[in-house]
Amino acid sequence: MSQKILDIQDVHVSFDGTSVLKGLNFSMRAGELRFLIGPNGAGKTTMLDIITGKTKPHSGRVMFDGRATGILGQNEYHLVRMGIGRKFQTPSVFSSLTVRENMEAALGFRELALNLTRAMPASARQRLEDAIDLVGLRPRANVYAGVLSHGEKQWLEIGMLIAQEPKLLLLDEPVAGMSREERNRTGELIQQIATRRSVLVVEHDMDFVRRFATTVTVLHAGSCLCEGPMEQVQNDPRVIEVYLGKKRDARRATRRLDAEGADDA
Repeated sequence: MSQKILDIQDVHVSFDGTSVLKGLNFSMRAGELRFLIGPNGAGKTTMLDIITGKTKPHSGRVMFDGRATGILGQNEYHLVRMGIGRKFQTPSVFSSLTVRENMEAALGFRELALNLTRAMPASARQRLEDAIDLVGLRPRANVYAGVLSHGEKQWLEIGMLIAQEPKLLLLDEPVAGMSREERNRTGELIQQIATRRSVLVVEHDMDFVRRFATTVTVLHAGSCLCEGPMEQVQNDPRVIEVYLGKKRDARRATRRLDAEGADDA
């Protein structure tokens, strides 16, 4: 059995007296592609905030890549250097820089410790070029990021993270606002990325999840409700009850899941 790349143990988080994560337990193996779904307010974003050090839990442990001491209390930049990369829903790129210059800036933060006067090592330069090819932006390498389409900006930011060689890549709603063609291209890209590193995707687009997910975890009310293949998950009575408010058939639950994806996309 593969080593766990991420292991969240009994994590509790509250904001202003309201519990957001309630004894959350979650794990994924090294090299795994996992999709995380759940109704709005289920705690998905807070879970990512915990993993990346943005939010400190009131109790519990988060283990990354077998670290015996866990990662809670680490600064966000330390977690990046340890191998945790996160992409938010809205792309964060430098509009006045070209695609290649954006990649160089991302590597500058990681490799050069902000000392942009140093020459980039050959190994880092190769990672940069490989990342440009991986995300399909070679023809746009010298184009300013500000004129890229929404989908291209998303791919650029993914490429910027990949060039930093994360062990675990966190993607928060990566296909929001994309055309169908861009979504399909992004799904194929994610699957390709997952052949070399662990990827955790938070997504509301259920059609996208059904097409590209292998294992799905459902988060509800701050804890994991169930997990497994998408077909199994969407037919789980607990998931049906969560999405419908009472026990009904799986077909209506599927329609509810699809409607949520359409509303959020």
